[in-house]
Amino acid sequence: MKFYSAMLLQKSVRNPPRPGHEAYRDTPPPERTLRTLSDPLLGGTHKAGGGLLASPFAASAFLLAAAAFIFAAPFASFAEDPPPADNASIVEVIASCQDFDPQLPWRKRPPQMRSGLGVVVEGNQILTAENIVRNNTLVEFRRVQSGTKSEAKVLEADYQINAALLKTGDTNEESVLKPLPIADKVLRNDTVTIVKMDESGQFQHSNGEVIEVISSAHALILKVLTDLSVEKAGTPLLIGDKLAGIVIKYDKTTQTCLAIAASTLKKFVDDVNTPPYAGSAWAGLFWEPLLDPAKQKYLGLAAKGGVLVLNTMPGSGAASVLKPDDVILDWDGCQLDELGYYADPDFGRLLFSHLVSGRRNPGESASATILRDRKRQSVQIPLKRHVDADQIIPENILGARSEYLIEGGLILRELSGDYLQSAGNDWVMLMNARLVHYYFAPWQFSSKPGEHVVILSSVLPDQINVGYQEMRNEVVTAVNGRQARNLADVFAAVDRDGGLKRITLMGYGVDLVLDENEIAPANRRIAANYRIPSLRYQRGSAGTK
Repeated sequence: MKFYSAMLLQKSVRNPPRPGHEAYRDTPPPERTLRTLSDPLLGGTHKAGGGLLASPFAASAFLLAAAAFIFAAPFASFAEDPPPADNASIVEVIASCQDFDPQLPWRKRPPQMRSGLGVVVEGNQILTAENIVRNNTLVEFRRVQSGTKSEAKVLEADYQINAALLKTGDTNEESVLKPLPIADKVLRNDTVTIVKMDESGQFQHSNGEVIEVISSAHALILKVLTDLSVEKAGTPLLIGDKLAGIVIKYDKTTQTCLAIAASTLKKFVDDVNTPPYAGSAWAGLFWEPLLDPAKQKYLGLAAKGGVLVLNTMPGSGAASVLKPDDVILDWDGCQLDELGYYADPDFGRLLFSHLVSGRRNPGESASATILRDRKRQSVQIPLKRHVDADQIIPENILGARSEYLIEGGLILRELSGDYLQSAGNDWVMLMNARLVHYYFAPWQFSSKPGEHVVILSSVLPDQINVGYQEMRNEVVTAVNGRQARNLADVFAAVDRDGGLKRITLMGYGVDLVLDENEIAPANRRIAANYRIPSLRYQRGSAGTK
């Protein structure tokens, strides 16, 4: 089984796990109100001196006094008592968000409300899950038992670890907030307290057991067994009086939740508060376990241990050092077994991705011992921050607006992960098999930095493109006779030649040709018929056609 390294973008044959789409509410919970106060005395009888009240006047006076006491006392207690610890340290985060449509990038999806929980940390900052505030137009927070919302500013949101740090702007709210310290580390078999908010605005507490510590691509993840259903992203885990993690996903079938570990959160908060934000380190390699004894013998391994390098990502630090069929024996002095695990001094057995994202920072170098051509070598691997847009097929987890060009109804764009997955849960079966293959093995398309997969995504029917209207999701290799390595090449060719004249598609023996004299009126007609505000979007360019 092949592994996409945790130093890379991990991709799964099913819907690839994307940190932004795990756990959040699509609609906000109802507005919180004070609970209705019950009055157990009204409607009953009261004995005085062994009998009923002597007169109706006395009874009325007593009832009035009792009612005044019952209705006044609770409200006095709300005003005088300090807020509970949970209510002062755990807040509800509400975000108004609007994403672009991955299939029709000139159009936005309907606005939606997302909500989850956040934890107050040092400096009156609020730590929450990034997917709650992604593509936000407004972010607010409120103490759970308060109906007052206050605006918050996003200081940093890192989709790679699914964490965001907000800054409060309301001095009145800041005065009642109580920061929670972040624990240094949480270990396997530790007992944590899950603090959940129910629909009535009340906190529920339940213990959970950390059954696994997982090293993912960019973060350390806790897998916690609990009998409490945890629906909201950002739900905190506590160990003692410290923050142990925040929940990003819950699986009701196994009654387990996944949470970003305290050590990752602490590193994130420290990084944000010492600008510029650096993010997590990334090496950029594909690898697989080395389990086959025959392959171990063929490669010259004297003992078990080490993982096999399949390939590297263009432009990554690993690409400048490692080659396919290299065997990584140890990383930063830690011996790797044949599955890629090592003995971590703090957390026990972990994948070696933690040695990159958890122990190193972008700009540093990691030392490794490799076996190449049956000879041991010591190498230094530069580490960078993973930049999604630089990859051959970006994931576009953030849902940024994709560049596109529409000429004569032909829609040209670059292939991205969110575009493929917009076809639904069965996108692997529904999408063009060639595109799916390139997604899972991008090095088989190109190994040069800056190259992307340009596609003809679909055709908007018009009289100018009769005969082409059923074509979709085809790889474009050239435009106007010039190689199309990315959409920038397409824009350059169209600008140079005064329009789109011909398109060469992979696997087709003939080019698609448009009538040059009809393109301009066809473009105006298509823009009007399909209500497209701009037939071209190029980042950093004001040009619109």
